[in-house]
Amino acid sequence: MTAGFARPRRALVTGASAGLGAALCIELARRGWLVIGASRRGTVPAAGKSSKGTIEGRRLDVTDAAAVEALVEELDAAGGIDLYVLNAGINTPQPVEELPLKRAREIMETNFWGVVTLARAAVPGLRARGGGTIAVIGSLAGKITPPGEAIYAASKHALEGWCEGLLHEVGRFGIHIRLLAPGFITTTQVPAKPPPQAAESPYGDLTRRLVIGWQKHAREGMAPKVAARRIIRALRHGTGPWRIPIGAGATWLPRLRFLIGDRLFLPITRRLFGLSPDLPSSSTAGRPQKRS
Repeated sequence: MTAGFARPRRALVTGASAGLGAALCIELARRGWLVIGASRRGTVPAAGKSSKGTIEGRRLDVTDAAAVEALVEELDAAGGIDLYVLNAGINTPQPVEELPLKRAREIMETNFWGVVTLARAAVPGLRARGGGTIAVIGSLAGKITPPGEAIYAASKHALEGWCEGLLHEVGRFGIHIRLLAPGFITTTQVPAKPPPQAAESPYGDLTRRLVIGWQKHAREGMAPKVAARRIIRALRHGTGPWRIPIGAGATWLPRLRFLIGDRLFLPITRRLFGLSPDLPSSSTAGRPQKRS
């Protein structure tokens, strides 16, 4: 993606039916892009009367490799895509012990393998056309893992390493790899109440506090349209850092962690999500406590 918009260019945005994905489609169309918005539902937002570009909806499950390859092949045959924005993602906040393994695998399949599958399909066409941009929507959770977000954060951590490796390989072909890492974005995807738990669950009160914390950050986060505007602005130039934090929290929280170290930072993370900042020491954790 470059600074000039002399001719209409084409973008594919995944996870385009709502939230940040929909906002990215609108922002690109406003700037004159011809946007293909892909999602499992196939629905997209209206481009808006003042938009210079268009938004077209396509149904796509990024975990379906055959469907991904077929769509990219079709788009390549029609002239190709200049910008891939790989935004599709899912999450279920829940302690590791209680999150069903099936759901944990679904999160990794969508958030990580969905990106890998689409990018692998896109690279040959981009290389043949002399370049383009693959923009991956990561997260502050790629650097800092909140309580109850271990699997989601694992998927975003994986994207960090994968993007760094990929940029070394495809940069020679004029293909730019960008990882956009926003902080908290307002969303309706956080649970309204704790997930079902066994009556004897050791995480009952902890999960209730986590839900309150997730709801608070979801309400007070960056609006999707603001995040989309900052992301597209960051992508306007082909040069610059490959990893781009979006928002103040995404910028200063990793720096704070580096400056003060985990001994001080991890209790801050727990406090931000309504948990006790203190953990049992390693010498006493798991041992029965003596009674006086």
